[in-house]
Amino acid sequence: MEIKKVPPSDYEQIYRLRDYSFPSVYEGDKKADFHYWVANSTTLGAYEQNEIIGQLLVLPLNMTVHGVNIPMGGIGFVATYPEHRNKGVMKQLMIKALESMRRQGQLVSVLAPFSVSFYRYFGWELFVDKVHYTVPRTAFPDFGKQLDVVKRFSFSVNDEQLFNDVQQFHNAICAKKNGAMLRDAAWWKRIERRQPTSHFAVVYEQQEVIGYVRYIISNLTFEVQDFIVKNYCAHKALWRFMTAHAASVEKICGVTSVEEQMGFLFQEPQYKRELTRDVMVRIVDVEKFLQQYNWRALEANLYVQITDPFCEWNEALFEINKCGKISKVSEENVRKAHILELTINHLSALLVGYITMERLVYLTNVSCTEEVIRLWEKAIPSQAPTFYEYF
Repeated sequence: MEIKKVPPSDYEQIYRLRDYSFPSVYEGDKKADFHYWVANSTTLGAYEQNEIIGQLLVLPLNMTVHGVNIPMGGIGFVATYPEHRNKGVMKQLMIKALESMRRQGQLVSVLAPFSVSFYRYFGWELFVDKVHYTVPRTAFPDFGKQLDVVKRFSFSVNDEQLFNDVQQFHNAICAKKNGAMLRDAAWWKRIERRQPTSHFAVVYEQQEVIGYVRYIISNLTFEVQDFIVKNYCAHKALWRFMTAHAASVEKICGVTSVEEQMGFLFQEPQYKRELTRDVMVRIVDVEKFLQQYNWRALEANLYVQITDPFCEWNEALFEINKCGKISKVSEENVRKAHILELTINHLSALLVGYITMERLVYLTNVSCTEEVIRLWEKAIPSQAPTFYEYF
């Protein structure tokens, strides 16, 4: 078996494996979108006698971690033909993908797992709690009557100026969020190809965008695809817009984060919510990630020993000094009580803000002193991550 980057001459084999392995066959715009990402990603294939038996794509994306935008490899379209499973195909592909991401400076990686335990084995960890909500018409909130400045457009009836305003606003807000992905023109084109019936409603205040919602209406359902706001005034304005569809829809559905506490000020806050954990993150290059990390308060030198069986370059004892300088040091020069020993999974979840140091120690029996816990808690920003993109 040989693992290598797939040349254009073999793209047709990639299409066949994807169509065989996933529920629907891609046609039209979706096939065009897949072709674009096959050509513009690191597309890896596992070959046996010149035939592709397994594959994965590493999409060149980005992710904001506590205010710092970091190159990210998005793992997608992972597949192996059934007759070739249990032969180590995916293991070899994952190792090659990690090596490739490191070479290309993609310091973190995100994926949507078909099996959490499978990807945990390779170092990825859960990092977002999502709430899928369904608000029935009887629970629609009433935020009063007000003449909001709302402008609409859609992919089919586009307004270039409005769309440009939305794109700039989206990235300006997401740059301040922890875990968000900035969208470039290629990603917006992907959204258009995959969700061509999307509508947009944009709220303005003094000719400035303060919020937008992207949505579709189908089968008496108002489905929210994006809900991005600058402040609570925009939040209320968009809910007034959405509930204005009460005569034609029975419910409003969407996805938000636990931290948003959506519905807290609804008159009828009892509606269906379902918690899901369907995205995972992994630090690919610990040293470079630590160098770019936005430390909050470093009161003393911190020491962390990393276990990472699939990335030997990460298996080291790292020192973060009070100035934020990162070094690999010898255990002989550091008191054992000062060293925090973590797997790459736990370090990833900790530094992206998904879990606190105190909670991590409780859940994993990590051995460290109360003083070490306190120092790490003060050093790590406290904003929880949100991530809503799909590969």
